[in-house]
Amino acid sequence: MRTKSDASSRRTALLQAALALFGEKGYPETRVEDVARRAGVAKGTVYLYFRDKPAICIGLFVWLLQQALALTAEIDALPLPPRQKLEKLFSTWASGVASSPQVLSLLSMENVNQSNAVMKRFRKQVLPLVRQVQDAIAHIVRQGIRQGEFRPVDGRAAATLFLASFHAELLAGGKLTGRHRPIESVKEIFLHGLLTRPQPGRGSAGR
Repeated sequence: MRTKSDASSRRTALLQAALALFGEKGYPETRVEDVARRAGVAKGTVYLYFRDKPAICIGLFVWLLQQALALTAEIDALPLPPRQKLEKLFSTWASGVASSPQVLSLLSMENVNQSNAVMKRFRKQVLPLVRQVQDAIAHIVRQGIRQGEFRPVDGRAAATLFLASFHAELLAGGKLTGRHRPIESVKEIFLHGLLTRPQPGRGSAGR
């Protein structure tokens, strides 16, 4: 008898196999049977969890975003100033992508943006999770505003820029490892733009 734990493990194994193949071959060239073979199961097993290849792709986005949400909540719960929370979140995400470079291929959307089936489901099933991630980051930004650490900016807009900065630098080829990491500079530039600081000659009104 298959338990919920077994089903969850099998589904995760299929998603990991698909992620590896999409990174190696691209979404268009990957077949359902390729995913099954990489996961070590029969092709029919895949259809117990996903109705077709677009569903696998959407499942990957959902799976990764759920991990991002869980990590954001975990970091938000730490007894840290809001700036350090955002620093830790940014760096942890960068380390995660560095350890799984196939994620970058998926994030680029180059492999899937020509598939109407994927994009229609993306808007319906994935974008709501993206907004949840934005809201979670905005919550940290608003903490910083209330505590006087950040300027009184729009929290949701700041969260959008946080995600866009991370995403854009990855797609531009920013190094995730080594001593000189452009992505760390992007993080610092973003955070310095949020910090409260007196403006010369303007006093408190310039904050």
